[in-house]
Amino acid sequence: MRASLAVMPSLRQLVFVLVGVAVLACHHPGGREGRIFEQRDRNSGRENYSAWYADARDGVLYFGLSPFWELWWRHDGDPRVDLHEVGDHLMGRFDMKRDRFLEPLLLRGKGSGARSSVWDVLAHSNGRVYFTTYFEEFGYVEPMSGDVHLFKDIGTGFNELTEGPNGNVYVTRYSDSPADVSKQTYAGVLELTPDGQVVQEVRFDQVLGVFTAVKSVAVDPKSKDIWLNTDTFLPDGTLRFESIRLAADGTTLSRHSAPPELLFVAFDAWGRGYFVEDGPELQIRITMEGREVGRIKLDARDPLDFAQDVKVNAQGQVVVTFWSGRIVLVFPTGNDFHYSEFNLETPKDCPTTAGRFLFYTGVIEGDSLYVTVFCGVKVQRERISFSVKTWSKVLHP
Repeated sequence: MRASLAVMPSLRQLVFVLVGVAVLACHHPGGREGRIFEQRDRNSGRENYSAWYADARDGVLYFGLSPFWELWWRHDGDPRVDLHEVGDHLMGRFDMKRDRFLEPLLLRGKGSGARSSVWDVLAHSNGRVYFTTYFEEFGYVEPMSGDVHLFKDIGTGFNELTEGPNGNVYVTRYSDSPADVSKQTYAGVLELTPDGQVVQEVRFDQVLGVFTAVKSVAVDPKSKDIWLNTDTFLPDGTLRFESIRLAADGTTLSRHSAPPELLFVAFDAWGRGYFVEDGPELQIRITMEGREVGRIKLDARDPLDFAQDVKVNAQGQVVVTFWSGRIVLVFPTGNDFHYSEFNLETPKDCPTTAGRFLFYTGVIEGDSLYVTVFCGVKVQRERISFSVKTWSKVLHP
């Protein structure tokens, strides 16, 4: 996730700032209303689940179902509350070609003692959908059969996923002891074969009280470089945001502290990189083979209105989704890029105080944008005009 997970003072501040993010999301002059689709919560446990992390393949949007933020807001920012109740580990599905929900995939039932919830999902090119639960298991599901395979003996604390250019799965480990941060010793990133064999693990050990918690991961298909962003916790209780670039073999090539803060990065199949950065100004920096080929300057964001996700489809069309419902679309057009920015309107039945909803992941399917909303099991659709005449041209360096 993009916000810090460890139980530290900065998290308690986050609880209050999120109120402002939600209020920001509620007031978008000129915003356009999309259609909201909602499914009844299928969790057989006592917690209420919402849609969040998502990925898409072959017209189906897959997403984690979790009570995480609702529990966070209620319990002063303690992520471990997700372990208090047993509940089903469920992966939601939405058919974007027919605009209807499919039955969620049951990954693990509450009868097995499951307590966490499904976090990030990766719709892999091999047809499997990989998933993390942070506090508990990490594995994949075969959507057609519903068969689930869990990766054993590699620990917990797994957070975000991406597919590498060779088909291997990369996953960040935010902490090796997520349920008890007093015992944590390292974080890092793992590369695994599609069947779950560990190719390599790059570890960042806790040194002199400095703990480098790794959040997101992206792999450049041309150079094979691995990009990470982190929450780096310092002994005095403060937090530093860093970006780290690793070679394919895990060797550190660069490590920089904000500013700029790397909010998120993703690459398309052709090696174009989209770096969402903040400091001294908010921007999307577009690169190719390590060279900047375009830059989009954006208006300032609320300090904790995170760029939650960047998704690129098979046509190279890019969606940047912020928690507030701020959307930036970027389309390559020959040697140029065009972009459009707008704000989604808040679903009318979502609370508008105390930060009780967040927009999460947006993807493009056909002529529409689909976005998961953490406010029950909701997907929001927005029609898109693809006429570049109405779009802005990206500035070249």
